[in-house]
Amino acid sequence: MSTLEHLSHNIRETFDQLSEGWQHLWNKARNAVTRFTPFSGEKPSDYPIDGQTSRWGVLSAELRETDDSLEVQLEAPGMDAADFDISVRGQSLIISGKKHFESERKEGHYHISERAYGRFERVIPLPSSVNDDNARASYKKGVLSITLPKTETRKLHSIRVE
Repeated sequence: MSTLEHLSHNIRETFDQLSEGWQHLWNKARNAVTRFTPFSGEKPSDYPIDGQTSRWGVLSAELRETDDSLEVQLEAPGMDAADFDISVRGQSLIISGKKHFESERKEGHYHISERAYGRFERVIPLPSSVNDDNARASYKKGVLSITLPKTETRKLHSIRVE
């Protein structure tokens, strides 16, 4: 194998590995990528860098199932408990909210602003039916925690054929 063929092979292998890494990252995070839309009446100057903040953000979630409940945790830093609206529709948990840009500092200017602000909605498919009347939610240290009791399913019983 010539030096040029060896170099070409190494470059192709490197690009293949990069492509595989991006594909893996996208498959893991695609449901967490969330669109943020501006609030009505906002103007670009309401945000840092003259409105050039991202309209996309990542709201990473975990869904854990126990015998009795589904437990969801959603990373949503920089918000207050009152900023969330949570509902269950069919087999989906819908978490929507408003993330406000707030700055007490008036001097200086931003060079980087990668955080997303505005309205958002995140839909999480549920693997079991839940009793949303007895659901509980709390928000602490930037993590929204939701516990959804599962509905009792009827036990399978056999029917004798005569």
